[in-house]
Amino acid sequence: MKKYFNDIHKLMNCQHTQKSGMAYYDDTHYFLFAPDNPVVGSMPRFHRLGIAQQLNDGSFEFVPKPQLKTQSLLIKKLAHGRVSKTKDGAIQLTLKVYCDEGVNISETIAAEALMARDAIVEYQLKR
Repeated sequence: MKKYFNDIHKLMNCQHTQKSGMAYYDDTHYFLFAPDNPVVGSMPRFHRLGIAQQLNDGSFEFVPKPQLKTQSLLIKKLAHGRVSKTKDGAIQLTLKVYCDEGVNISETIAAEALMARDAIVEYQLKR
């Protein structure tokens, strides 16, 4: 319920801008909108990932994807991963080694697991 209220609160307190102009769209999915009266600085610039869709009637909408905040606490960054404490209190070790890196994968994982172990011991001693 609180999240729903926060979403409504954001919509009520945001600035809405309406522009008229001409849109261009082609088979390569290139989309361009040119306002009738371009005024530099009349709108803030933005660059975001999101969902864009064009409906059958020609209307176009874009909804930016929210930027998710990390829900874990980083304990130590490793060369091929990280060790962190998750939101539910677990300790998580993530390692990613590519086959074409030119290293012995098993030795690399073992060495970084030892570094992660030392970091976890140090983390626990601070708590």
